[in-house]
Amino acid sequence: MNSHKFLKQKAFEKVERFEKRLQESISQGWKVNSFASDQGSLIVLLDRER
Repeated sequence: MNSHKFLKQKAFEKVERFEKRLQESISQGWKVNSFASDQGSLIVLLDRER
């Protein structure tokens, strides 16, 4: 069974900081499933095996 979570860029957060948060999640075993942009903010869907 897979776990899922969304990682969304916070308001006024620089892309570099968002990338750092994304890399932290990836190092914990999360994998990027898909991503999108919502009016300038990035949204990433992550998943991993339970």
